Amino acid sequence: MNCDTNPLEAGLQYFIKLNKQADFIGKQALQKIKASGLRRKLVYLTLETDNVDPEGNESIWHSGKVIGNTTSGTYSYNTDKSLAFAYVPIELSKEGQKLEVELVGKHYPATVVQEPLVFTEPTRNRMRQKSGTA
Repeated sequence: MNCDTNPLEAGLQYFIKLNKQADFIGKQALQKIKASGLRRKLVYLTLETDNVDPEGNESIWHSGKVIGNTTSGTYSYNTDKSLAFAYVPIELSKEGQKLEVELVGKHYPATVVQEPLVFTEPTRNRMRQKSGTA
């Protein structure tokens, strides 16, 4: 996050208690944003590249227009893919959405994926608890 993003766009709403009686800095602004609806969302992308990887602040393209930007990215040895986080319009944030990421002047195919691609121990434990096999 930075001064151009908010915790709701970043998917951090579970850390914010807007119904809390106590006032906190930014509470009113976040209530306004929530009431009017989000316009963009942080998503996780996989990229199909040819030996070039995202680092952050690359343009995201859809239908010939820039629609967002990456915040960070790298090659994942665990998944054998290039990965990036990016802010995109809500309507383009669904899992499976096809986009393009501009790297070194060339557009590479990207797909919105559900995170995480690598299941950490806490994630595996939550999944077991949800499925009732804990």
